[in-house]
Amino acid sequence: MQTATKYLKYTQLLASLVLVACVTTAAASSCAGCVDLDELNFDQTVERFPYALVKFDIAFPYGDKHEAFAAFSKTAHKVTKELLVATVGIKDYGENENKELGLRFKVDDKSFPAILLFKAGKLEQYVRFPTHLDVTLDNLKQFVTQHTDLYIGRDGCLKDFEELVKKYANKENAEQVALITKAEQMLQGVAGDETKSASAKAYLVYMRKINEKGYDYVEDETKRLQRLKAGKVTDAKKLELQRRLNILEAFRVNKLTKLRSSEAEL
Repeated sequence: MQTATKYLKYTQLLASLVLVACVTTAAASSCAGCVDLDELNFDQTVERFPYALVKFDIAFPYGDKHEAFAAFSKTAHKVTKELLVATVGIKDYGENENKELGLRFKVDDKSFPAILLFKAGKLEQYVRFPTHLDVTLDNLKQFVTQHTDLYIGRDGCLKDFEELVKKYANKENAEQVALITKAEQMLQGVAGDETKSASAKAYLVYMRKINEKGYDYVEDETKRLQRLKAGKVTDAKKLELQRRLNILEAFRVNKLTKLRSSEAEL
């Protein structure tokens, strides 16, 4: 009788462990809207879309970075049909599934997760998500918006203003001043919306500061806001600071081509 009871308890425990493992695996690998790609279907799938954002990761990913990618997938599907959001699971055991695919794009277990953006189906020309940025929903939105003609807005950002300030830091002073005047007019257009008005005012502040102090202001202000956000502040204040960081990110340029005033005088 005792043997039968022990066996029953063991069976129940084993079944519970199996159930937990299955649920954990399902939760870990869940990415609503994501397409699973492998060595057989990768090329022909990516080639069919104007844009493709692909995350190379372990076979059963989990954690904040994966959750952020899954959240981005949901957001992207609501605003565009031109972006494929996909995942590639790479195994370092058994038959090493998709390992060769990872090597093809210079991805290995030391760089997981690696997120690549493909354009116009050109498989050998892609943009890699910057390693210095955290994989967050807002950063993924900004990355795609910055490198495509799609707009998947970050929290606090306004589409019209984002388009207005593209490459703003590289424009000549006279053009910057003209854009500031235009932004002031656009601010009047959102005066009745408190949230949009607050964002529009932030764009204007940054436009004026960059015009006055140059591109160094972007880096200095980013560090200042990040320090404040990391300090002892309320959740509401953290949200406000993150929105300001999101807006400030729109002014970042991949390459600064405009000379500083001191260099221009030489």
